Amino acid sequence: MRIAELVKEHPLKFLVSIVVSLALVYYSFKDLAWEPFWQALLSINYWILAGGGFVLVFSNLVRAARWKILLSPQKKISTKYLYEATMMGYMGNNVLPFKLGEVLRAVVVAKRHHLKFSGVGASIVVERGLDMFSFLILAGLYGALVPSFESARLLSLLGLGALFMVIILGFWVNRHHEKFNTRIETWSQNLVEKGHPKRAEHLVSIFKGLETIWHMPKPIQVIIQTGFLWLLYFLVTFMGLAAFDFGLGWVELWKVSSVLLVFTTLSLSIPAAPGYVGTYHGAVLAALLIFNIDNDAARAFAIVLHLMNYLIYTPIGAWYLMKAGLTLDLAKSHESVTDLKILK
Repeated sequence: MRIAELVKEHPLKFLVSIVVSLALVYYSFKDLAWEPFWQALLSINYWILAGGGFVLVFSNLVRAARWKILLSPQKKISTKYLYEATMMGYMGNNVLPFKLGEVLRAVVVAKRHHLKFSGVGASIVVERGLDMFSFLILAGLYGALVPSFESARLLSLLGLGALFMVIILGFWVNRHHEKFNTRIETWSQNLVEKGHPKRAEHLVSIFKGLETIWHMPKPIQVIIQTGFLWLLYFLVTFMGLAAFDFGLGWVELWKVSSVLLVFTTLSLSIPAAPGYVGTYHGAVLAALLIFNIDNDAARAFAIVLHLMNYLIYTPIGAWYLMKAGLTLDLAKSHESVTDLKILK
């Protein structure tokens, strides 16, 4: 299925994402005053900013190493290849609609290493689930201990409560794992008997990918890597803020970085144009407004940090894609049209 066909299949979803991005861009920059905006740009310490960019690139090596563990029940794959696929995926998110970069990196790994797309896709679902749960823990603890506004404590406690329920559910699923396994085998056999062997293979592949939730290989290592990832993301945000002349002390930088990381992470879940245009900028302005940072300086910061992400991921990901002899045409990389829908 070509990207144009995907847009035609989901025109409303595509239109909503574009409208949301345009509306937030307009809202974020409608009252821009050029002089303070340029002054903020001229005050940037580009050495600190470059350091943040290096940390951002390094974080994807950690992400690839963690993904290697999550994929290990299906096949042992080199961290190098998973790093390349991860960079291709982020590049895809910058240029493709519907966050198809996640599909792209699953396609790359499945095609390169002769795996079922559905199984690789399931491992990405687990990976993103780990990110979400760890984010809820960190945001909840921060909001409960250092609330920046009145409703932060309540929201944090609600988030931690929801996470606690998910953990209980995980333990229950783990306890009944054999029953689930038997049921999957029965469904798979029924599909084979009905003449659908490929569907049966996909069903088993998805289950193998998802079962790492309750049968996590090297769980301690995965937990450490996940925590280290968030530390690196915090460091990127911290260095980005430190590169601008906002007049913030070290304690203030820590607080602003924490809130900003929460806001920008939440913004990724909002429908938007490729590259998170508008949603990222709106999240940055909302976070910095809490700390009374000048609006025009905050706009300069939002543009520069967004551009840094874009200029790092897009050319590197494109280089790896060309090096692998692949294209953004997902139709040539999938076994079936239904494969595209697993990560959406």
